[in-house]
Amino acid sequence: MGLRDFFWRLFLVVAGVLVGNALVTVLVVMWQRSQGSDSLLPVLVVGVLFAALGAAAAWLAARSITAPLAALVREARAAVPEPAADDPAPPAAELGVLADAFQRMQRNLAQRLMQIEQNHQRLAAVLGNMAEGVLAVGTDRTVLLANEASGRLLELVTPQPIGRSLVEITRLRPVHEAVTQALDGQEAVTTEFDSPGRVRRRLGLRATRLPGSPCPGVVLVLHDMTELRRLESLRREFVANVSHELKTPLAAIKGYAETLRLGAVHDPEHNLHFVRRIEEQADRLHQLILDILQVARIESGQEAFELRSVLIGAIVADCAAQFAETAAARQIALTTEVACPEAAVWADEEGLRTIVNNLVDNALKYTPAGGKVIIRANAAGPHVRLEVEDTGIGIDEKDQARIFERFYRVDKARSREGGTGLGLSIVKHLALAFGGTVSVVSQPDRGSTFRVELPLHGG
Repeated sequence: MGLRDFFWRLFLVVAGVLVGNALVTVLVVMWQRSQGSDSLLPVLVVGVLFAALGAAAAWLAARSITAPLAALVREARAAVPEPAADDPAPPAAELGVLADAFQRMQRNLAQRLMQIEQNHQRLAAVLGNMAEGVLAVGTDRTVLLANEASGRLLELVTPQPIGRSLVEITRLRPVHEAVTQALDGQEAVTTEFDSPGRVRRRLGLRATRLPGSPCPGVVLVLHDMTELRRLESLRREFVANVSHELKTPLAAIKGYAETLRLGAVHDPEHNLHFVRRIEEQADRLHQLILDILQVARIESGQEAFELRSVLIGAIVADCAAQFAETAAARQIALTTEVACPEAAVWADEEGLRTIVNNLVDNALKYTPAGGKVIIRANAAGPHVRLEVEDTGIGIDEKDQARIFERFYRVDKARSREGGTGLGLSIVKHLALAFGGTVSVVSQPDRGSTFRVELPLHGG
């Protein structure tokens, strides 16, 4: 019942009592006159009686209004914090106190809503910029929350998954099994699986029950483990390749040493041959270790480079002179085509020599007799393009993406050439360290062209 209804009810009660009092008084007066009596005592008694009844009725009606109002004021005072010292004093009347309490409650509610909105924005910003996918699912398998990363990692079928069933947005079985296990148990569920989508990924998933009783759902956190697993695979391959590369010269050294120990040392026709073979394998082992250490230093950033202006023409000429005898012995035509001999690159001189020497050495090893190797250098915009072209065995397209990996060889024939398998890897890391790029264009049985682009000094 509203305050207005209480007021009109109280008004009607008091008015009814007054009207009834007037009517009864008139009737009593008329009855006394008909009896010939002039006494006013009955009239006074009736008036007092009706006045008491009216007062009692008014008091009951007022109490029915003021009691809830007083209770409401007490609750408002308990719910709203006390005003600060610099705030104006609250009114003393109940309605004033109640109005002041409602105003304070309104201000507090507005502040709370603002805080909730700010927290929501912060949470949305954090979830939106996370690399990990976050997905919250209720006990009925309805999606409660999902950030952008979860949609990208799981390749969800809808851009708005919230409110939809989990089975509608993804059919990945490991996700559903993790949700079921998390709802049935108390421990967090951790698993890894392959996501067969447009982009094949290795995903790590952790499913945890949301706090509360009964359990309100499960939160899933997804990690993209693809790159990590790829690096682990490369590490295992590196360890296996290093072991193989170290084992080959060590086995040869051990075999020659045993041969000498078993009597060949006294054979003047063969002992020097075995000693030279041991020396060759020791040199190969030493070069392998040096190359491994150089790659490790470059990758870790510990290699100290003295970057300065280096004339590309002088480096190409020195390299051609260094490998001229080797090329002639293998019946390979080694030529140079330097269109910009005065062009200078911003690089470390020894590092640049290593790049050119490794590329030329690699080309000579895999070019048959009668072939040719061309060293080119020309300016290309703000870069100097260095190319080493050969007419060798070439590289298949599927192997070109991995040719710059450590110890990677296209076929077994490459391992018999005596190299360490790290030359192209060193070229790549040095080029990147100098701010350049490296690439290869090749066709099987038609040759290869290795291209290195380095920043032109002053370009």
